[in-house]
Amino acid sequence: MVRLLKTLIRKTWRVLRLPTGDKLGTLLARSWATVTWPATVVFLLLFNPKIHPAYNLTWRRRIILAYKMWRNTRKIMTGTSYKAHLAMASKLFEIPPEVEGVVVECGCWYGGSTANLSLACQATGRRLIVYDSFEGLPAPEGEDLYAKPEATGMLAVDLERVKRNVERYGAIECCEFRKGWFKDTLPHHKEPIVLMFLDVDWQASLDDCITNLWPHLVDKGYVFIDEFVLTDYCALFWSEEYWRRRFGRTPPGLIGSGSGVGLGGYYLGPFDEWNWSHDPTSVAYTRKDFSGYWNYYAEEQRAKETQQDTSTS
Repeated sequence: MVRLLKTLIRKTWRVLRLPTGDKLGTLLARSWATVTWPATVVFLLLFNPKIHPAYNLTWRRRIILAYKMWRNTRKIMTGTSYKAHLAMASKLFEIPPEVEGVVVECGCWYGGSTANLSLACQATGRRLIVYDSFEGLPAPEGEDLYAKPEATGMLAVDLERVKRNVERYGAIECCEFRKGWFKDTLPHHKEPIVLMFLDVDWQASLDDCITNLWPHLVDKGYVFIDEFVLTDYCALFWSEEYWRRRFGRTPPGLIGSGSGVGLGGYYLGPFDEWNWSHDPTSVAYTRKDFSGYWNYYAEEQRAKETQQDTSTS
């Protein structure tokens, strides 16, 4: 805690010495993430009554875990916030230990989220399976709205570098890395899944993940995604046609579509009008037993009631 306060004071002092502009705004956004750390811990971890008691997560253990997650996003380059990682950990801690299953991460970049998820897995006695090409983004396929030829190979980080980061800041003993393109590796997945985190950018990659991993998700297993700001990307989780074609069921919906779940940020969107003061640092999720299906139509209900009245008269 003392170290955290010292960091906050140092960041504030730097802000006072900087000129205005994007550099100042970025630092203010990072300082806000730091200053709201205590509230994040209180609301996500300390006073979450659904955390399963079998994990023996004392307040001290929760605070240490939350500090490490905050620190790791400062030590390892990551595209997601410690708050998003804490939200996933909080849900993982709610799953009873007798429910068998692994945690899956698809897309890990430098391993910042991997390190933090591995710490949550260590606390719950679960295994983290990490899928990534470690060769960057794949080439575009079909009519993917977001995949661009010029982005092929972007975000490539060598597997050994990721392992070093996780070894230093996470719990490498909980991790298994499966290298390759999703379309090649995911069809071979066998283990039941209690929670998965998908940070995969392209629509084709999201489709690969859901098509191959959703069947392995336990009854109340969670799916978290990072690309929550893109409403047409989130649309997969609301599409009746997609879920009918793939799984013969109605869509599960997605909590946080467009803006992310409430984690103390100020993102209003849309993403193509992004500015530093409205920084999206959240996450969105669904659960296998959720429903995003609308089945109420007033005219049909009235016709049914009229038919019932006629048949009884």
